[in-house]
Amino acid sequence: MKFYIHHFYSISLFYKLFHKTTNRRYELTNNIGSIFCRYEKQDLELVFNPFINDNTDGYHILDFLTCLEQINQDDKLKIIDCVNRKEGDTSHRGKWGAEFGINDIPIMKWIADTLENKSNWFIFLLRTEKSIIKYDGINYPNVMDLEVQIDRLKNHFIITDNVIFNEFVKTKYPNHFFCLTNTIHQWNELLSIRWYYEFKNIFSKLNQPYDLCFSMRYHKRNRTSIINGLAKLNDERIYLSRVDNCINKEFTMYSKQLEKNINYNINKGDDFDDISWIENIEHYLDYLMRILPMSKMHILSETWDWKEGDFTSNYLSEKTYGFLLANIPFISTHQYPLDVVSEILDTHSHPFYNEIKRVNGNPEKFVLFVEEFMKNYETNRQLCIDWSNTTHSKLMSFINNENSFLKSIIHNNFIIERNTIYKNII
Repeated sequence: MKFYIHHFYSISLFYKLFHKTTNRRYELTNNIGSIFCRYEKQDLELVFNPFINDNTDGYHILDFLTCLEQINQDDKLKIIDCVNRKEGDTSHRGKWGAEFGINDIPIMKWIADTLENKSNWFIFLLRTEKSIIKYDGINYPNVMDLEVQIDRLKNHFIITDNVIFNEFVKTKYPNHFFCLTNTIHQWNELLSIRWYYEFKNIFSKLNQPYDLCFSMRYHKRNRTSIINGLAKLNDERIYLSRVDNCINKEFTMYSKQLEKNINYNINKGDDFDDISWIENIEHYLDYLMRILPMSKMHILSETWDWKEGDFTSNYLSEKTYGFLLANIPFISTHQYPLDVVSEILDTHSHPFYNEIKRVNGNPEKFVLFVEEFMKNYETNRQLCIDWSNTTHSKLMSFINNENSFLKSIIHNNFIIERNTIYKNII
């Protein structure tokens, strides 16, 4: 079985696509060449070469984030008009304050322009952001514009980190396939998410001083309402924190409206107190060191929890995957992360799923839910611990035992259904 990967070889790209392979033999020169290996008794040849070819003796792969990472190295990509073109700068959405999609859409358009008249390529669209939105009842033009480009690739197989949990909407995206372990490796490439798993060993040995924690980095309006509402409960068992390493218009707008009994995690300072410039896994090392150890349980505030209503699809960020990898019990401000977890891991529902679904993203209702939760804290916490243990074990079983993409391709799971006509790859 042969794969043409139309990028230069890198260890992060190799792990993302071909983790859990064995018997690896490298024949690479200047990051171009072949790697020979095995997966589930299947011999593989992995050809890394940025040159686009139409060879019919293997599968073809193009990776979205590698396009950005190699944009100054790969001649075919230099026509893409992206804002971030400095060496080592791989932000796909621009710097803080830049317009959403400022790099995503040009890259996605180039992929569509290049491949629209081809078929049966594997396009790894592990953006670590929401990629599809038109059935979620949200007028969010930047994601909608991105989806216009994605829709041009209906003859290809989209390997995505977005999960569709509405059965009707699944039929609208027949060429989208979620691959769990490859998604985890993408997060590891982007945010060193492995450190959450390492933190599990620390967290289990701590005697945390608080019972529940809510922290916010991005000062969104709904999060400001939640943290202020929790502060007004005046419950000394709840630890509240905000951070200064996301200075944007929302930070300026809401930071002066916060209650006084909220801790301030300060990254910027002078001399030894300035941790804003040191190696910091994309602004999250302080979170592992300063916030996670403070409480026995945490509150999950996912990226799109500002919507008061249901979703048909979404993705999980490092916030959810981090809690799952570290085996930290949590409750969520919105039900959609729990829907995604149930969909990808086939686990039983979170013990407070019904209560969280009734909250449905409403900050005031969530504060009331927390107030009730704390009245019977020890019993409620144990229910969350039991769920967390089961979910963590299931996730690690996938990570430790399979490559979701390779498993699916070997078991012929990549089939596009169109009007009851089934089309197999190659």
